[in-house]
Amino acid sequence: MDLTMEATSVNAPLNSVQLHLLKIFSFAKSEEGLKDLQSVLFDYYRNKLKAQTNEFWEKNHLDNSKMKEIMYGHNRISSK
Repeated sequence: MDLTMEATSVNAPLNSVQLHLLKIFSFAKSEEGLKDLQSVLFDYYRNKLKAQTNEFWEKNHLDNSKMKEIMYGHNRISSK
């Protein structure tokens, strides 16, 4: 996956997270080091998303049968 992006604003200052990541990535001197750091960041955000998803399901009392009901049920609202 190519994560290259065009800058949306050339003059926008970097925030503290971006500055810190630049410092961390400066230690990656090889392609392998870069891939290792990307993997760590990917795992971090995957775990955060998983926790948020689990919290959402618990808060909204969702389970597989409820999801099937939402997906395949006739939940349309009449426009009349």
